[in-house]
Amino acid sequence: MTTAAKPLEGRTILITRTKSQSTEFRRRLEAAGARVLEVPAIEIRPRMSPQLDDAIDRFEDYDWLFFTSANAVEIFADRIAHLRPDFRPGDLKRPRLCAIGPATSQKIQDYGYPVSLVPAVFQAEGVIEELTRYQAGQLEGVKILLPRAAQAREILPQELRRRGAVVDLIPVYDTVLPDRTANTLGQLLRDVSIDLITFTSSSTVHNFVQAAGPEANLSSWSYAAIGPITAATAKEYGLPIAVMPGNWTVPDLAQAIVEYFTKDTDEHGRTRTDTDKHRL
Repeated sequence: MTTAAKPLEGRTILITRTKSQSTEFRRRLEAAGARVLEVPAIEIRPRMSPQLDDAIDRFEDYDWLFFTSANAVEIFADRIAHLRPDFRPGDLKRPRLCAIGPATSQKIQDYGYPVSLVPAVFQAEGVIEELTRYQAGQLEGVKILLPRAAQAREILPQELRRRGAVVDLIPVYDTVLPDRTANTLGQLLRDVSIDLITFTSSSTVHNFVQAAGPEANLSSWSYAAIGPITAATAKEYGLPIAVMPGNWTVPDLAQAIVEYFTKDTDEHGRTRTDTDKHRL
């Protein structure tokens, strides 16, 4: 009896997440038969500051604590544990915690904190809509603490402030290009046949393009983006997005990649080949 081929057998997929966050994504792709190459396009560098320590000292004064990434959760929660070792997350009554998506929510809960709000749309616009509904439309004077990446979209704090909320925005980490990425990426793009390159944030797109350099013809590869914001960033650089899941999570991205490579035709009924892939 022969064993059925796995759906990604013979496919080479490059992932650009940080090494510490790529395990699940890699496992899912490899389980489907893919050859996975890892070239981290971002490295997380925490920022410690008196502003952060002051916010932690009095963070129960806030109405809401917003987390827009698991990285911010780790840095913030670890700093609380260091500065306030007697603090018990399970006893927290205030502030309420909001996570931008399920992965961030799970990371918060892993530290023992309750999560009050996860928007249905996993981006800033979804957070604003859900919070406004939760607050019965009243954001005037609501105090929000937002620890996040230094490099991030401004729409969330800007719109919250426009609606009357008081937002303390604290950069707690930078997303930088790892030192060795440019050399590694350049060699792979020259020497290896890659079927798909994946992005899980706008930062991975920016740093990937920087690492590839101005001489690389990046439009000749196909790309996958975890969601519309990341896809829009890629398109700004002229990168053709072939895959984007309906739900903006790593498991859904992995499944969308499997579905993309197992479809015989595109939405126009044309046969899909390695050189004629439908691009979003």
